[in-house]
Amino acid sequence: MTPSTPSSSYRTLASFSRIQLLFFLQQRGTMTVGDLAEATGLHHNTAREHLQRLIGDGFVTCQPESKDSKGRPRMLYSATAAGPDRADGSIRAAKVEAAERNGDQVRRMLRVEAVIHSPLQRQLDALDDHLDQSGFDARLEIDGTDGNRVHLHECPYSEMVKAHPEVCRVHFGLLKTLLEVTEGPLSADALHPLVAPDTCTLDLHRSDAKPGTDAEPTLGRTAEPAVEEQSKPAIICHGVSGL
Repeated sequence: MTPSTPSSSYRTLASFSRIQLLFFLQQRGTMTVGDLAEATGLHHNTAREHLQRLIGDGFVTCQPESKDSKGRPRMLYSATAAGPDRADGSIRAAKVEAAERNGDQVRRMLRVEAVIHSPLQRQLDALDDHLDQSGFDARLEIDGTDGNRVHLHECPYSEMVKAHPEVCRVHFGLLKTLLEVTEGPLSADALHPLVAPDTCTLDLHRSDAKPGTDAEPTLGRTAEPAVEEQSKPAIICHGVSGL
């Protein structure tokens, strides 16, 4: 359910200037504030302020440039990745752990019997928390008739998307990285923006599912060993809206 008070993540991603910065970092990799200011047309100070906001919410990382010569090193900015930023104590890791704790608390309150600490559950908790904090009303289908997918309703960025389709590419990159960081069987396979009014669909690939078997873990039964599958290339399908 979408919170009545906009969260920090929602407010951060609602700025097109910050979306632009994330877009270029995702597409080009490590960049300096000068590179980003030139790419986006933002003033250096404005770009730096937006970058600090993105760093504070765990979407961007920053480190000084390694150099042997004297002088102040340049700061290098990167979109948060699954590797280095997964270290204990990172903002992204802390968010994942908080989401898992919140999910456990809700399940205990509702007396839901579940494999609380499975890799799959950890990913679902993190995905649900991210979408909730970003302002989406999401509905998850795991092992449904059409596979694994998430229906994202009431997209809070739909008006921005109509003029700037790169917003969807940025958000898909965030979802893809989130699932990689949580190290479970799910990966983001494809995003279909605005397949219906204010509705998008995220296709998920599940690597531990065996054809013809029950893919859901059952309480009290040891799950089958994971089967490695070749992952499909991640894509974004701009559908009926013609984005």
